[in-house]
Amino acid sequence: MIIPSSRTTREMKINNVVLVTNALKSLGSATKAELAGATGLSIATCGAVLNDLSQRREVLALELEVSRGGRPAQRYAYNPDYFSVLSIYAQGSDAAAQIVWSVNSATGESLAHGEIRFLPLALATFYQQIGSLIAGYPNIKALGIGLPGVVVKGTVATCDISVFAGVTVEQQLREQFGIYVQADNDMNYTAWGFYRSSCADITAPVAYLFKPEVPCLGCGMVINGQVLQGASQFAGEVSNLPFEGLDKLPVAEEMAKVIVSLTAIINPATIALSGPKISEALLPELTKLCQRHIPAQHMPRLTYRPSMRQDYLQGITELTLSNYNLHIAFGE
Repeated sequence: MIIPSSRTTREMKINNVVLVTNALKSLGSATKAELAGATGLSIATCGAVLNDLSQRREVLALELEVSRGGRPAQRYAYNPDYFSVLSIYAQGSDAAAQIVWSVNSATGESLAHGEIRFLPLALATFYQQIGSLIAGYPNIKALGIGLPGVVVKGTVATCDISVFAGVTVEQQLREQFGIYVQADNDMNYTAWGFYRSSCADITAPVAYLFKPEVPCLGCGMVINGQVLQGASQFAGEVSNLPFEGLDKLPVAEEMAKVIVSLTAIINPATIALSGPKISEALLPELTKLCQRHIPAQHMPRLTYRPSMRQDYLQGITELTLSNYNLHIAFGE
């Protein structure tokens, strides 16, 4: 009698695949023994996973290692051409907006990037740009979208660009293009990109504050190596802090109140500051204002980011790659 595999067995196999593929991407290339050392799996288990992945060309068999007296070991690498990911975001407001995009390989290498004016300012314009990019790069299998607003389970609750408000953006794009789609707000992606590029070796909380031209303030946070979404994806909406007239204060005072609040609540090691209303010259004054309320041993390191673009695109790409790899593994 054939006994079907239990859910637990299936999950263990999937977990092994995720461990091996993540290690392979991190190492660049590796032998079975090196993967076993990196993942904690046995050499036999790594070999079985690699055989399955090689059959569908997700993993490539490279050259043999130089023999040291025994049978030479096979070296493997994740196939960068297995798929491509499109990262795209809209920024600005109803007064003026822009679309920024990049296409990356399955291992994260940049293949192309660009930007266009968001005109006419309509949902169809955004979708047409996505369609044009997918047509130009037919290997795109995953799409990550960033928007300046609150995105809850793929639906835009509120947005600085009003054409997106209330739109079930993930569902619509999956149905239209038949690919994996994920959407999130700009600050979650940007905080993750900053964390990965500048703070990935620390486990302490990290925050990212963005001060745009419009009277509001955005914040993203990474805690224990995870983006803080909150119970209803509302985490980071610091413009709702109960300070009367917060957006009417001088920028340094407004930012200081928010930094003091973040420090008291999540005690971040680092806070990145960016936006057209922020300059590096503002940091000394900002630090002094914060030190009135934050003891020296708890004062976070403040760092200026001239632009959020690189952090934003890196965040979209890395999170989309990670989630799409899980989507592939689970086949759901």
